[in-house]
Amino acid sequence: MSRGRTARLRAAVSTCLVTAAGLASVVLASPAHAAPSFQLPFECGQKWRLDTWAHSPALDMVREPNQVGTEGAALLAPAAGTVNKSFYHDNAGNVIQINHGGGHFTTYLHLQSRAVAVGARVAQGQRIGRVGRTGPTSNDHPHLHYEQGFDANGDGSATWGYAGAERVAAVFDGVTHTGSSRTWRDVTSRNCGSETDNERVSDFSGDGHSDVLGVNANGDLLYYPNNGLALSTPKQIGHGWSSFSHVMAADFSGDGHADILGVNANGDLLYYPNNGLALSTPKQIGHGWSSFSHVMAADFSGDGHADILGVNANGDLLHYPNNGLALSTPKQIGHGWNAFTHVM
Repeated sequence: MSRGRTARLRAAVSTCLVTAAGLASVVLASPAHAAPSFQLPFECGQKWRLDTWAHSPALDMVREPNQVGTEGAALLAPAAGTVNKSFYHDNAGNVIQINHGGGHFTTYLHLQSRAVAVGARVAQGQRIGRVGRTGPTSNDHPHLHYEQGFDANGDGSATWGYAGAERVAAVFDGVTHTGSSRTWRDVTSRNCGSETDNERVSDFSGDGHSDVLGVNANGDLLYYPNNGLALSTPKQIGHGWSSFSHVMAADFSGDGHADILGVNANGDLLYYPNNGLALSTPKQIGHGWSSFSHVMAADFSGDGHADILGVNANGDLLHYPNNGLALSTPKQIGHGWNAFTHVM
């Protein structure tokens, strides 16, 4: 990184100490419960630069080698937990905080978008938002401001964003990153163990070959036709999908073409019919889905219509039968599924 670029980066992020109104200073305490095995909150194999600047133990993160790709990068949960905060802050912009249990929290500032709501259960590696530059303390410089915290006073949250907050040293893959004005280069994400909800394989064209659909960093929904030999040039069939926590492709209508279903930021379950040419106007077929850690669509009943299955906040595996017109009353078909990182 050039001296000029480093200076600009330092100037842009060194003021990222957020004075959050109403938050009282507390004395930092050592965590009494073992922390989860946190991983870097980015896609497996990506390399990021980590800086403490003057606000250690908080970290600012940009994409290596030259910061290109920082803005819009997928933000993944570093460990399983429950969303404690998801809101827009006047200084910090889009903010998410996750409760990982045992008093351990992680907080994320300046996000471009948030894909989870308060109360949602998230798995390690699940996308929760995208990196951005929202809020005046980002200085309009794309980066992730990240904090690991511990609830020292037992009030069910961890204060953040200012000196004296309940912040603790950040640990990723067993390596501690702390100390004033420290820099770590080319830190590789080992957040590789969980299924993402951004790519799905299903027969979108109805020709008997499974196609591939995916949501890119810009929130575009792309369709990659399978010509029987390889994937063809992708076609954009939607936009604005970055705020969806779950995206699925399955034949919900039973007409032989895979439809699209997704859970938006409000927790609504939306169904986008595939008319054979494009996606039609979505229909809301459910609500309150933001608390589900896993949601999938598959023909569980074998009647030709894709049903919906999901793991709720209690870890119950629920089956919502599709009667051809709407979803029927769910049936619990399992429990203890909140410990699973993959549900297919």
